[in-house]
Amino acid sequence: MDGPGLSPVDGPATSPADGEAAAAASSSELVEDLFRREYAHLVSALTRALGPSNLPLAEDVVHDALVSAMHAWRFGLPRNPKAWIIRAAHNRAIDIIRREQRRRSFLPELATTTALTDTIEAALAPAAEGAAQLGMMFAVCDPGLSPGTHVTLILRWLCGLSPREIAQAFLVDVQTIDRRLHRGRDKLRALGRLPEVDDLPDVGVRRDSVLRSLYLLFNEGYHGSDPQEPVRPFLCEEALRLAELLLRTRATAQPQTYAMAALFCFDAARLPTRLDEHGVFVPLEDQDRGRWDRARIERGMTYLAGAATGDHLSRWHLEAGIACEHAIAPSVRETDWDRVTGFYDLLVQQSWSPVVALNRALAVAERDGVDAGRRELAALAGERTLSRYPFYFAARADLERRAGRHGAAREDYRQAVALARSRAERESYQRRIASLKTS
Repeated sequence: MDGPGLSPVDGPATSPADGEAAAAASSSELVEDLFRREYAHLVSALTRALGPSNLPLAEDVVHDALVSAMHAWRFGLPRNPKAWIIRAAHNRAIDIIRREQRRRSFLPELATTTALTDTIEAALAPAAEGAAQLGMMFAVCDPGLSPGTHVTLILRWLCGLSPREIAQAFLVDVQTIDRRLHRGRDKLRALGRLPEVDDLPDVGVRRDSVLRSLYLLFNEGYHGSDPQEPVRPFLCEEALRLAELLLRTRATAQPQTYAMAALFCFDAARLPTRLDEHGVFVPLEDQDRGRWDRARIERGMTYLAGAATGDHLSRWHLEAGIACEHAIAPSVRETDWDRVTGFYDLLVQQSWSPVVALNRALAVAERDGVDAGRRELAALAGERTLSRYPFYFAARADLERRAGRHGAAREDYRQAVALARSRAERESYQRRIASLKTS
């Protein structure tokens, strides 16, 4: 995580041994970051070359390349670290295939030495990266696996997160993640090759699973369940990267995919203002809109225009429309709440959930007044899902505060504090309690 550091003139003097230790630590961090960014490329490329049944072997090759880099770079980094680690994976893959050819079943194109070298070289080339990752993404989003397993497999094999990191993100134990990975490997083992997405007979069903998985991935980065890091921009960037990857092939460049990419752009544009300098959540009305990423908002508008074809208005179209209105408005007061509420009305009809209804109630409060919003929220009081949802009580408290009912607001904020999943949430609600008048 980025943070303030000492400048060369501010920092304490270091001994040569200290300098070597710092260099080793820096190299280790670089390797870890590089490995995470390149993991998807290497594993998907090698799985495509070796065949899905040899996914564990592909993972071993990538792991060995990382270990080699960590040892080789202890006393200095190569000129091009990315090329170095790809070459290490290339050499290791060829060594292992030659050693294992008698015991394992490989694809026919790996049968001769020349073909083996050419196939691995082509698989690891930048030009093949997109096709390999698309094939992997659609392979792991098998309709026979649960949505939770889909997200787990994407996080592991397309985003490079470790099982421990995935477990922390979703507040489950590592054994649960290992079981999901095992089920994913079993499904892949049954495939002869990674699929060509355009040729899949059930591409529509798988595409829906992929989009739902990317949506969950983005949400986990935007406001997730990790109590230490409730905002993880890395996951949002990965979800957007994979959504944009879907736009590069005919079978997946559909209006709903453009809508989801637009949604991610609009929300990701606000990431710089989600937390303050103390790591506490900042309410939308207090965010500095001048710090929102205007270039990303413009990109979202382009994707939203691409979504405006066909005759189906998907959930992603409606959510992108809502996010667009927030992104382009100069302030909360100047937001087009009539359009926002209209989108929520359609979303409630199409994909009702207590959380969607909660957000609609807040839009109604902005359009029709606080009392109208309070009535909408009161109608949701019996929803069991919301009884453990801190944002429900925070929403009630906000409307009670605006209605001048500070005593009721204080009680609801306290309930939100008790249910908060992170310090970032808890301290945000505590600040709002502190701002209330005594009554």
